[in-house]
Amino acid sequence: MPEMKDEYLLAQVQRLLAEDGGELGIDAVRHDDLLVLRGEVESELRCREVELRIAEAFPELTIRNELSVPHVHKPQESEELTGRPSAGAGAASEDRH
Repeated sequence: MPEMKDEYLLAQVQRLLAEDGGELGIDAVRHDDLLVLRGEVESELRCREVELRIAEAFPELTIRNELSVPHVHKPQESEELTGRPSAGAGAASEDRH
């Protein structure tokens, strides 16, 4: 079953998502009666909301949700800020006087 972009369908999907929550980075590819959603969304909740919204709008299609949520890694350790200039910064300012 070859992949095909249905430009009219894609435009409808993009319009729905823009109206629904401003999702612009989602692509839709159609395989006969299967619609594959690809791209990134902000959260798992938004991923499910997008799938449900598209399924409601296109009940004749089977939706395959391939949307992903980008993983942002938090720093392992917090950096301690003391409010004092480092030795290098203090030395540089003394040289300018």
